[in-house]
Amino acid sequence: MIKLIRPEIERAAAKIYKFGRKLGQGSFGVVYEATHIETQTKWAIKEVCRPAAGSSKVQLLGHEINILKQVNHAHIIQLKEIYETAKMIYLVTELCVGGELKQLLRRKKFFTEDEARHIICSLADAVVYLHKRDIVHRDLKLENILVKNSPDEDDNGRINIKVTDFGLSVQTGGVGIENIMTETCGTLIYMAPEMMSGRGYSQWCDVWSIGVVMYMLLCGEPPFVSKTKSNLLKEIMNKEVRFTQTIWATVSDAAKNLLTCLLKVDPAYRISANQLLENPWITGDTDVPAIPSNVLEMMRHHLEQQESKTMTKAYPNGN
Repeated sequence: MIKLIRPEIERAAAKIYKFGRKLGQGSFGVVYEATHIETQTKWAIKEVCRPAAGSSKVQLLGHEINILKQVNHAHIIQLKEIYETAKMIYLVTELCVGGELKQLLRRKKFFTEDEARHIICSLADAVVYLHKRDIVHRDLKLENILVKNSPDEDDNGRINIKVTDFGLSVQTGGVGIENIMTETCGTLIYMAPEMMSGRGYSQWCDVWSIGVVMYMLLCGEPPFVSKTKSNLLKEIMNKEVRFTQTIWATVSDAAKNLLTCLLKVDPAYRISANQLLENPWITGDTDVPAIPSNVLEMMRHHLEQQESKTMTKAYPNGN
């Protein structure tokens, strides 16, 4: 077995945790499985080299720790404790043995609507919780959604997810214009158009990312694809979501309608995470229209109707 314990952690945690296999590696550090010796419970330990003072990584790591300390939600990774030494920082979090949702999707190719519904409902619930606390994740993607257990071990085969990696997250002062964000960050295929526009963005960027995740769960591919970064930017900024793959013929109209509401280029017309939780595709209420009401969308529709009536009056014979 690879020797994992370093001198710094020997003094802090070696008597408390027994280190096991490597689970993954991100931009910040390496994650290992660990067993709490006294209770024999299993946890994950993220081993991070302490960033140099004044570096951008200091701020990102600070954001992650600060946010994880204050959140407590069934679908957000739980931070148990932190060990800090002169050279290293160790974050002890709950263990998700199912790995990244991206890995599970790669194995399955795509999810059924019922499977996707459960995942998106859990994800939306976590985002509603964050947004109520003025926390914007800004990097929601399949890699940052962990699977708590192996799906076949879970209740009725349902996939229990946990949102993780809050390094790019920010806590704003609310939704007012003074709290508009301008920094472009995240992963391009999941990034909302307004994040690239330079005109500023708000928490609605997370809703777009949920839409991309949902699209990928249902068909296995991103909604916008291009061979170059510049063309991909154009696709995201200018194209409406399309359902061209053959698999979409087997997906319900309710799911496709919801995706068009999540992937609206203009965030003013995009539904909120709260509205997503109330959507009939999520709730299973077939008596409710599949497309949720949006004030701006309704106003636009009303204006178009009024304009049509005016034109009919002005040119009754169509001339």
